[in-house]
Amino acid sequence: MIFAPPMVGAKERVASLNLCSDLLLLQYLPHGQIAGLTRQASDPTMSPLADKAVLLPNLTTTPEHLVKAQADILLMTQGHAPRIIGKEINKITLGYPGTLQYWPDSLALLRDAGLPIEASEIAKARGMINKIAGIFTDKPRVLVLAPRWFGLGSDHLAMQWLTMAGAQPWREIDGWSMKLNPEALIMDPPDMIILESHGPHPSLATKLLDERLMRKLAQLGTKFVASSPKYWTCPGPWSIPWLQQVQTLWATQ
Repeated sequence: MIFAPPMVGAKERVASLNLCSDLLLLQYLPHGQIAGLTRQASDPTMSPLADKAVLLPNLTTTPEHLVKAQADILLMTQGHAPRIIGKEINKITLGYPGTLQYWPDSLALLRDAGLPIEASEIAKARGMINKIAGIFTDKPRVLVLAPRWFGLGSDHLAMQWLTMAGAQPWREIDGWSMKLNPEALIMDPPDMIILESHGPHPSLATKLLDERLMRKLAQLGTKFVASSPKYWTCPGPWSIPWLQQVQTLWATQ
């Protein structure tokens, strides 16, 4: 494992133990102040900033690696508090990853800790969230299809952001997922089904909808959009262009 050398003159070097905080660091901090990221950050199927992350070190949760990385600040999520011994590391606990306010609220916490986050960036983040409302002007009923015939529930981050943008859940189901069957789709077809896409590799979700069922749903008015889960696994500024693209595909099909 290779760790980035400390940045000359840098005040604090920050390590992340969660993909969502990985993305915040990649988006807003100079690379020289990033002590380490999770391996997910460089996975192009999970991370919209993978091209930046591959230039930086991976980081495990072991204290030894944190010491080697010369991390001064460790970003954690609620309920995740690994034992760090042998080095004084300032721990910052961020909110629930990926929620609508996680992005600006986390920036505010990083700024309060003395990291180089401008107040204007926090205000800009809050303003961009406010602009999400109304992206979907005609309020389509949306189903995001996950592998093994599960649809995303109303509590899933992707559905929360889609709902904020003006879409409606195909089913108001509390929780992160719901079990589906073809008959339910035909009896009450969604306006739009978002299928997971991983580039040239077909996803399990795509395979689940065979051509006959897709043709039947299309005849009933359902539109299909293929999209990478990296835009909604940890929503943030990279998710807004995704929402706009989904709206464009929905409107032009």
